[in-house]
Amino acid sequence: MRAARIVSTLVLMVGIGSACAKEAPPPPAPAPAAPPPPPVAANPDAAPKPKMVANPDGLSLADRIAKRQAAEKKLAAELALEEHDRLLAYDKTKLPLHKAVFADIQKYRAAYGHAKTKEDVENVRVKQQKALEATGKKMATIDPKGGNSNVVTDYDVMLNALANDYPDSLELSFAGDKKGLEEQTAELDKRTKKIEDWLAEVKTAKTAKPAKPGKKK
Repeated sequence: MRAARIVSTLVLMVGIGSACAKEAPPPPAPAPAAPPPPPVAANPDAAPKPKMVANPDGLSLADRIAKRQAAEKKLAAELALEEHDRLLAYDKTKLPLHKAVFADIQKYRAAYGHAKTKEDVENVRVKQQKALEATGKKMATIDPKGGNSNVVTDYDVMLNALANDYPDSLELSFAGDKKGLEEQTAELDKRTKKIEDWLAEVKTAKTAKPAKPGKKK
């Protein structure tokens, strides 16, 4: 029995040795890697990206904005001065008409100052109606095309107020409602001051010299 066990053990060891002596099967080959994506073709129409370039003036963004705003302000002031001189030169040629129209407006307004009742206001309104219309036609001859006189619009507003809103407000004031008259008075006073200042400047302004003709080549 003992001898049989020894033989069995030897047989087992021989079998194990034979199994180890055989080569182990090679590991499976790795899967082939995926091919890289094809390169993206450049778009010939695409604009090249701009390169960052330092400001040649050395100014910051805030400084450049301030510089531009100052230049715009200067240009606006120059244009305003040119327009002022243009209007001044035009109204200088119409000064007698300006004086006549403005004098009529002051006269019409002063007439309402003597009214004490609603009936007085109506009497002044009716009496002045045709004269107001005549002054309006005279005013239209100052600047027929428009945009050349500095105060014709003020004349027009004042004449319309004296024909309608001002006497209406004056009548209401006799009944205790003073607000409308105060507003009308303030508006007339403001335009009167503007016209007086402008006509004084027109009167003292020097007449612009005519431009010299260009030399013939």
